[in-house]
Amino acid sequence: MNRYFQTSAIVALIIVLLITWQHQPKNDQELALVKYEATDEIFPNPERGFYRFAPGTPASPPLDADTLLGYRQHAQTLVFRPYLIRDFRESDISAEYLDKMRQDFETLRRTGMKTLFKFRYSTAIGQPDAPLERVLAHLDQLEPLFREYGDVIAVAQGGFIGAWGEWHASTNDLTTTENMRIISRKLMDVLPKDRHIQIRYPAAKMQIYESMDPIGEQEAFNSSYKSRTGHHNDCFLASPTDVGTYWVGQFSDPLFDDMRDTLSIGWQKYYLSLDTRYVPMGGETCNPRPDAGDRYHCETALLELDQMNYSFLNYNYSRRILDTWVEQGCMPEVERRLGYRFAMRNGSFSRTVAPGGTFHFDLELMNEGFAAPYNPRTVQVVLRSADGATRMVTADLPVDPRTWQGGESIRLQYDLGIPSDLPAGEYDVLLNLPDPADELRDKPAFSVRLANTGTWEDGTGFNSLNHRLIIGTGSAGDPYKGELLFKQAVE
Repeated sequence: MNRYFQTSAIVALIIVLLITWQHQPKNDQELALVKYEATDEIFPNPERGFYRFAPGTPASPPLDADTLLGYRQHAQTLVFRPYLIRDFRESDISAEYLDKMRQDFETLRRTGMKTLFKFRYSTAIGQPDAPLERVLAHLDQLEPLFREYGDVIAVAQGGFIGAWGEWHASTNDLTTTENMRIISRKLMDVLPKDRHIQIRYPAAKMQIYESMDPIGEQEAFNSSYKSRTGHHNDCFLASPTDVGTYWVGQFSDPLFDDMRDTLSIGWQKYYLSLDTRYVPMGGETCNPRPDAGDRYHCETALLELDQMNYSFLNYNYSRRILDTWVEQGCMPEVERRLGYRFAMRNGSFSRTVAPGGTFHFDLELMNEGFAAPYNPRTVQVVLRSADGATRMVTADLPVDPRTWQGGESIRLQYDLGIPSDLPAGEYDVLLNLPDPADELRDKPAFSVRLANTGTWEDGTGFNSLNHRLIIGTGSAGDPYKGELLFKQAVE
């Protein structure tokens, strides 16, 4: 029996080695091995990090380009724009107001910034919001703008309901489960299908979808309402309950009546830690309450930012908590790790390939951030002629960076086809993670920069892989028989 198992093990090992051999160049010398150095530099990347607060009111000027460019100099690429529409509780949003919003979106495009926003009728408890019919009519008005400028919308907060648009203290009964469901679905209907919304309370999402199950890998990014609903916490770390973000027995808001006996704080945090792997999580801190203790200190902050997969936070509020992070020394880590942060570790690439041949590409990265990206993003391998000409071909990899979770390694291992008509010569190999939107695809400010030393190209938005491939008619190698072909990008 032992001899049988030994024989079986040997046969299995031979099969594995044969499979591995079939996917490797026939000569180890054909591969170039490249090591990459990670950097602690804090730099801007799209749709993540600390955001700047820029309130929008009928009297407010549109966003200022110079101000936004200044934010980028501080590695900030997001602007939170809470649009106050209390003047329109009983009427349509004015054409003038909509024109100012259009100017905002145009300015965002020009400056390499994106926005997260919400709409609110009220800025205090007791101030009225609007009737349901008016909210829905306003969303119909906003749809053309959202569709035209969806590329610079990072995420939309649920808004509209109650004081500050934070889904409590409604004067029009908008916090019923049915009304929350109607408004949130309508908001998603008028946004591009690949954009999320965020709502204020984890229990509200459970009520709306009548489910206590978090989004899982199979359900993620399937365009359902549930898979497009994320979370924002507007009092992160300010009390044991984050000032009502997590329901406890003393919290009296009727929003949570149906779930009082089941939702401990610990369980809600567990739910969030799973759900936010596939939906955006962000928000702001607020002034700590007397019972906050040391909850907002660095140790707990780093733990929960990581556990809850935070992508962004308000840079302006609350300075009491943020200044504590500065004093205790964790602010640089928070700045680096909010959202995604991809660093290359090592790569293995073909040295020489003949036209029509196979380029072996193997790259390992690590996501050092708290979260995965939450919006779609293309991943391209780029071959660019090294002689100063404009020849360039690209291959889109069949991967989705939204699944590259924080703290996990990523392996990109593909055989790629070199075009049979690609001129012989030397080609630099690069990685490009552009925004997939037509308006933004070729704008470097909207491409993802990797956290490595000496690899980023400001002028192109490409990340150099520090490898030069030789295309030559006399090169050995396997003819390519797959479907991942490089395609002409620039003549």
